[in-house]
Amino acid sequence: MRVRTTVIGSHPVVGSGQVAIECAVMDQVKAGIEILSDGQTRKDMVTYFADHIPGFTVEEGKAMITGRITPPESSPILQDLLYAKRIAPSTCEVKAIVTGPVTMAFFSELTPTAPYSGFRDERLYRDLAEALSVECEILNRAGFRTLQLDEPSFSIGAPMSLAKEALNIVTSGIKGTKALHVCGNLKRAFQEIVGIECIDILSLAFKDNPSNFDNVNRKALEDHGKKLGAGCVSTMENRTEGKEEIKELLRKIIDAYELDNLAWVHPDCGLRAFDRDVAVEKLKEMVKAIRELEVEVA
Repeated sequence: MRVRTTVIGSHPVVGSGQVAIECAVMDQVKAGIEILSDGQTRKDMVTYFADHIPGFTVEEGKAMITGRITPPESSPILQDLLYAKRIAPSTCEVKAIVTGPVTMAFFSELTPTAPYSGFRDERLYRDLAEALSVECEILNRAGFRTLQLDEPSFSIGAPMSLAKEALNIVTSGIKGTKALHVCGNLKRAFQEIVGIECIDILSLAFKDNPSNFDNVNRKALEDHGKKLGAGCVSTMENRTEGKEEIKELLRKIIDAYELDNLAWVHPDCGLRAFDRDVAVEKLKEMVKAIRELEVEVA
């Protein structure tokens, strides 16, 4: 099975609106990426959704939970994705990327007017999950059949029993491939996330978090029917890794998890913080590395 190249989400922002999306998409295409993002150019990963989900208020760039969270009637994100899909070549796919319910909660401020007792309130996660489920359904019905859920909070102590239930609600009824991206060190989280039944691909970081080779277990991946999305390019260093450096890490990933278990390669996380030329070169070198390595392994 051919490994597909993708990104995690954000890209350096050039201009605004459709200009920013076009720059992000064309940069990815130029680099050889097959599964594209829209660049997530408008806002950060939380306010991107909080700005149109009832129950949230965005003040000075901060998401505030001010009332009961309910599903949105529409999603402005759909327009970004449709534009990205329209300008992308037919050989590429555009994936929908949605911030997960736990991260939406953890990175928002819970105000006294909200009807939730705190960040362990089951109702908060259930309401967030129902709202994001509608968001995902809107995108899914519009033809976006690869869904990536971002949950960086899973590596910093998320309530995993609530998280699992919430993700099952979010993805129920969604058709296509469902991926879960968790960055950071997975020492506390891997055994929990590998068992989440609704997820097809676990998208994890290995470049900036080499300890994940000890945390991510091949047998557990196979036993739970999960494929691996492997982060192999740094999102902490504003420099371009050479092709050979990336190949060396990919060889280690393939040795540890087998090529057949590898669905995607991608940077560890988003690229927005980098200089644009550095971001593009990182992607180009990553694409060269996996394509040459596939030939060598074959």
